[in-house]
Amino acid sequence: MEQKIQQAREAAQRLNEVLGDSVPYKIDVVNPKEIQLLDKNARYMSHDMFQNLVQNVKQDGALSSLPLCWKRPDDGALIVLSGNHRVQAATHAGLEFVMILIIEKDLSRSEQVAIQLSHNAISGKDDQAILKSLWEEIEDIDLRQYAGLDSELLAELDKLEFNTITDAPPDFKQVILAFLPEETAQLKQALEDVDVLFSDDENFVASRRHYDTVFSALVECKEKFNIVNNPTALLKIFELAQDQLNTIPMPEKRTKKQAQEAAQASA
Repeated sequence: MEQKIQQAREAAQRLNEVLGDSVPYKIDVVNPKEIQLLDKNARYMSHDMFQNLVQNVKQDGALSSLPLCWKRPDDGALIVLSGNHRVQAATHAGLEFVMILIIEKDLSRSEQVAIQLSHNAISGKDDQAILKSLWEEIEDIDLRQYAGLDSELLAELDKLEFNTITDAPPDFKQVILAFLPEETAQLKQALEDVDVLFSDDENFVASRRHYDTVFSALVECKEKFNIVNNPTALLKIFELAQDQLNTIPMPEKRTKKQAQEAAQASA
């Protein structure tokens, strides 16, 4: 084992030499007992979760995610900045060596804490629907245990119900129109004038049955006004629609009481 560890450290050193200063970290192979754990760690694990981590490490025979350590310049001590539980689990699992990432430059106490907290705080969130779907793909009981989802989360997933869409997918046709900046401004104004919500993603959905009508209108507009491209023709259609709307008088606004009286009279 000593010879294997030495060979691994030599291989890591060769990789460090190849990478040089292109990355801010070095790779090393050390006994997890040599790594100094954090005095204060805001991230905690329940006893059951930690035991599950130990069992996974023991089963794998290695850490699948490398701890990040700082090599203190004055004495060369290795202090873990990220992966405190992984280092502890490696020791409990009886691993004789682990691979680690090392920061060799001098770090102030503030820099050490900032790195520690960033590794704890900057993490994604699970989409519950996808998580449940993935969980249900695991058929083996032991592999479900390995996945490490705690009982509280599993209880939440059990509450989720999803209605599967069994009907055929809707019949649709996608039409993409590209507008120049000045045309986009004109289109926005036209839509606002007719009280159409213009969303940030600028996507609009209409019924599939309207496609032929819109297509025919575009062709006719291009022919009558000698227009070449579709976006310009669409803008012309909006312009014509606006002109037509301007000729239609606005309906008389009625109060709620008047509307109720009219409804009663027609009943």
